[in-house]
Amino acid sequence: MEHPFSLNLILKEQIQKLLDDFATVMRIHIVLFGSDGSVLRRGREEGCSDYCRLMQTHIFSPGHCSELDQQMESKCARTGQCESYLCHAGLCEAVMPIRAPGGHLLGYLMFGQFRTMETLPDFLRDRKVGRRLRSEAGKRYFELPYYSEEAVRNISGLLELLVDYIVRCELVTLGGDPVYTRLCDWIEKNFRSKVTASQAAKAIGRSVSGMTHALRAGGHKSFVALLTERRLAHAEMLLVENPDMTLSEAASLSGFQDPFYFSRAYRKSRGCTPGEYRVRHSKRQQERSTPHVRGVRT
Repeated sequence: MEHPFSLNLILKEQIQKLLDDFATVMRIHIVLFGSDGSVLRRGREEGCSDYCRLMQTHIFSPGHCSELDQQMESKCARTGQCESYLCHAGLCEAVMPIRAPGGHLLGYLMFGQFRTMETLPDFLRDRKVGRRLRSEAGKRYFELPYYSEEAVRNISGLLELLVDYIVRCELVTLGGDPVYTRLCDWIEKNFRSKVTASQAAKAIGRSVSGMTHALRAGGHKSFVALLTERRLAHAEMLLVENPDMTLSEAASLSGFQDPFYFSRAYRKSRGCTPGEYRVRHSKRQQERSTPHVRGVRT
């Protein structure tokens, strides 16, 4: 049985860079939380925006923000969906659950601190807010990026696909497990080819029995299961990105020698056929065209 990811969760370097680059281009912040709500990693090592710091100093306490974050984390864990919302200060944020293929909750990815309104939030127009504070808040507010509701849905969709890819391709590992890490790296480079456990063990400097024992001791899947899961994830990606590709072609390009074995393995792992997965994914993409941003009033 696989161990749940603990607080020493490590994203591989290329994934860290990808998340940081995405955040930089979109001018947003990305934060990873553990299943207990603790911060695992804060993208680009930046904190709140100047606008948020101003609001937390003069109008809302940081506790308001933490409480709302926890509420939305709990909601997205229940729904299994990315939840977009307006924070107390009138900025849009979103949080999505990160789950293992078996459904275990690993944590959350939160992104945000951008505008979905082209005017100041209502509370800043209140007479109780002094002119000087209103002026400074307005300046900081309009420095933040603006995205329409459609753009927010698109950003959410891209991040959902990225998180799904990271988890399914096992691009995250538990700290302190070099055998598992080296094996996953080797599988990543060779899964499209016809490979054996002997080749994998030799490549990571272990005997087959030694590799098997190390995987079992670490609570990880077997070599065959890890290899199969990586191939299944790649086949899913091909089927989604290439609507005209046949199941046999996707199986072959993912390292499966027998398309019938691919279908059996897929059904056993996912509970549905590859064709059914393709149809379901297409329906989910269509559902994302429905407006999704919800406001949270102060």
